[in-house]
Formats: sequence, C-alpha cells, structure tokens
Amino acid sequence: MLTNTTCSNEVNYCNDFFFKYALGSEDEDSTYIRNTIIERVTGIHPKESIVLNPNLDPTLLAQKQSILDIHVKDEQGHEYDFEMQTTFLQASEWKRFEYYGANMLSKQLVEGENYRQLQSIYQIIFVNACPQNEKRLINRYIMRDPYGEAESKEPLLHRIYIQLPMIDEIAKEKGMEAMNDFEQVCYLFKNNANHAILKTKERLVRKLMEKHEKFKDDEGLWSLAMSRQMAEWREKNNLLDSYDEGKQKGLEEGNRFGTLNLLTLQIKQKFAVDAKEWLSTLSLSQLYELSNQLFTCNTWEELKQAMK
Repeated sequence: MLTNTTCSNEVNYCNDFFFKYALGSEDEDSTYIRNTIIERVTGIHPKESIVLNPNLDPTLLAQKQSILDIHVKDEQGHEYDFEMQTTFLQASEWKRFEYYGANMLSKQLVEGENYRQLQSIYQIIFVNACPQNEKRLINRYIMRDPYGEAESKEPLLHRIYIQLPMIDEIAKEKGMEAMNDFEQVCYLFKNNANHAILKTKERLVRKLMEKHEKFKDDEGLWSLAMSRQMAEWREKNNLLDSYDEGKQKGLEEGNRFGTLNLLTLQIKQKFAVDAKEWLSTLSLSQLYELSNQLFTCNTWEELKQAMK
C-alpha cells in the first residue's frame, strides 16, 4: 500500500517525467546515472549506452500520456528498459511488464535473421510493492522449471523489480551513512527526502540530486510532471477513500447481519414467529431499537406497533 498521501509542491524523485529526464537525457550525467544503475542491478558494466527513445518534447509527451520508460542499448548489444511504476498496481500491470519484455525481444530481429543474433533484455522496474511478498530490495526473474533450474544458461529475458518499500527497512537497519549509493538513490525515489542524504559523498546520489535541480529550469517538463503528480495524488486519495468507505460499509453490514440473525432467533423463541423477512426491511439503527423494545413488549403485535 502506498503510504505517501500528501501532495508536495515539488516534483517527486519518483515522478515518471523526472525519471525519464534523469536517466533518458543524452548528456554525460544521465549516461552516468543509468550506466551505474545498470551495473548495480545487473552486474554488467556498460562502457557506453544510448537511449533508443530519447524524446523529451513536452508538447508530444502531453499528447501521448504514454508509459515513460527509458529504452537503452549498450555497446555489447544488450538492451535495458527502465520504468518507474509507483502507482497502485493491478493484475494487468504485471502482465504488461511481461508483454513489454517479450515485445522488446521480438523487435530485435526481422524476418530471415538468425536467432543467434538475439541479445539479452533487462527490464529494470521500480515498484512501490513487493510481488509475491518477496522481502528483498532487488528481485530478479528469469525462466525456470518447477524445480528452480534455469531454462537456459544464457537467458534472454531478465525482469528485475526494485521493491522500494524495502528501502525503509534497510535504512532503519543500516543507517543512512552505511547504505551504498544505489540504496541511497532508492531512498530518494521512495521518500523524496534529499535532506536526509545531503552530506553523502556518493557520486550517483549527487548527480541525481543535481539533475533534480536542473529539472526545475525546464518549465514545460516541470509543469507536466506537476500535473501528472497532482492527478496521481487525487487517484491515490480517491482509492484510499473508497477503501475506507468500503471497510466501514463492510463493518456495518457485518453488524447488521449478526444483529438480524440474533433478533430472528430471539423473536422466534419468545413469540414463535419467523420474523427474518420483516427484520430485513429495517435499518441497523432500527434493529438496535427493536432489541431494546423486545424486553418490554409482551406480544408480537405490540412489538411491531412499537416500531412504527
């Protein structure tokens, strides 16, 4: 469950427009940020990487409302897809992640090309959830058989979830200063609390924070990011309100059901009348009132009259 229900007047680090700007730009800092994250997550150290979908035109982005992923290719031909997905996740989202990976793989070849040319795909997905309750910051998936054996020694599809809820436990256990650069970056994405790591010496973290400051100068992207953030904030709160309302309604319905069954039994014992159908027409407050009247009324007709 998402815990941040307040709306900030600053663009969050986990905002997908900022995420695209920070990792998907074609400058030296963005290259360093994405290459370092690739190394920390996959163990691969790319010397070079290019963004295959670098478009950051605010006009086009505002029209598309698309998934703001970052599609990257390194000098060895490996492809990476970065995505920030911190809104409420439904079953369709997990299926979409799988589809995106398969789609990236299928686009590597055209008809007639040899399958040996296929290169590995790495999906790096930041989520505010822990799929299947796996309590790890980094959760990796490849194709395996029911006994846990990998299908291939060189798997083509690698799906990697960065489970942001776990970073708070890591920070509590290790302390901010003992966390490595990637963990500190995850802390920024999760909590937007850059004041907690202002004194860090980690280059990766400093570069991300500098990117955040520069992002403010791009009025078009900043405005889009704030609009998206406001919309997501409203959606989160609407969902939470609906959850609370549903929970309260469930409690009320549960109380009503229990009270109705109890009164049905009591009336049958006292007056030998099956009153369940009539009781079902009464509200919960009426049922409570009837339970009081039941002690003072001596006949079934007297009880019904008292409830009019």
